Amino acid sequence: MDNRLRTVLKIAGVFLALYLFLVGIKGLSSGIKMLGGDFANQIMTTTSNPFISLLVGILATTLFQSSSTTTSIIVGMVSTGAVTLSGAIPMIMGANIGTTVTNTIVSMGHIRRGNEFKRAFSAATHHDIFNVLSVIILLPLEIAFGFIEKTATGLGTLLFGTISTEEVFQSPIKTAIKWGSKHVQSLSFDSTTLYIILSVLLTFLMLYFIVKLLRSLVLENIQQYFEEYIFKSAARAMLFGIILTIMVQSSSITTSTIVPLAGAGVVRLHQLYPFTIGANVGTTVTALLASLTLNVTAMVAGFAHLFFNIFGIIVIFLNPLLKNIPLDLADWLSEKAVKNRFIPLFYLIIFFFLLPFLLIYFGG
Repeated sequence: MDNRLRTVLKIAGVFLALYLFLVGIKGLSSGIKMLGGDFANQIMTTTSNPFISLLVGILATTLFQSSSTTTSIIVGMVSTGAVTLSGAIPMIMGANIGTTVTNTIVSMGHIRRGNEFKRAFSAATHHDIFNVLSVIILLPLEIAFGFIEKTATGLGTLLFGTISTEEVFQSPIKTAIKWGSKHVQSLSFDSTTLYIILSVLLTFLMLYFIVKLLRSLVLENIQQYFEEYIFKSAARAMLFGIILTIMVQSSSITTSTIVPLAGAGVVRLHQLYPFTIGANVGTTVTALLASLTLNVTAMVAGFAHLFFNIFGIIVIFLNPLLKNIPLDLADWLSEKAVKNRFIPLFYLIIFFFLLPFLLIYFGG
């Protein structure tokens, strides 16, 4: 098949998958509304403990392998009132941590190759450590002062005048998305639970296809330019991390693509650092995009995700006292991992899967 025709088909596939992704988000929101107040009360009771909400965000994103999927679903739940904004913010923070599991899994492919594995593992884990450090600093401040919620709500009020769960974004695209969600509902045999399950599956599957298609369009010819053009300065690396993640709709894909280059020594850890945190900002666009099919409250939840990542950069990356902590800890952890190859495996299983599950099970 001609390369030009293949590219056109891929672009058409992206738009189709994006439409169905938004149909899935709309279906999830509609399905939750149908379940009524009892379901909303049950969800809000679960998310009233910010620490449990954080762990739910970590575990869900680890299982989905995508913070974009998790935060889009969270935004859909906020839009219905099933989850409050204050309950959603710790879940969003957890999603930021959970998304880094992909990098760690990719780095394990280098485990038999000594120094190469050390470089790859430190490149993967510095992202984990940065996001964990952001949560350690910002979650207690959010619980005490609600500054992320207030900032996001303030921006929502400035832009839209009022924060409401009523639908306010009207457009032909939104009408088309409603039409699509009704067709999904028609496949549910009048079961609201099945409608929600189908909507979540559609959301997850379409985001997978969007990422896969965009990755093939964007990343096929870009790796050769990484060293020469992208990592010449921290600002350029951060900006490119934001742009590339918006283009492929996945920080997991963006950052895990770089891990093999770090392992090969093409990119050094200090060059990768600003690129990684730029990817954190870029990944917030998916939830903001999903919120456009819903309401202002959903948009404010998307803003909260954005502000969390921006504040993380300000508090850690731009702070000379804290800036090097993720790099130093990643180097230390990678040295231990090279000496004992079971450490990365234990780290992966315990930190991302077992610990969140057990704490949710016994703490919830």
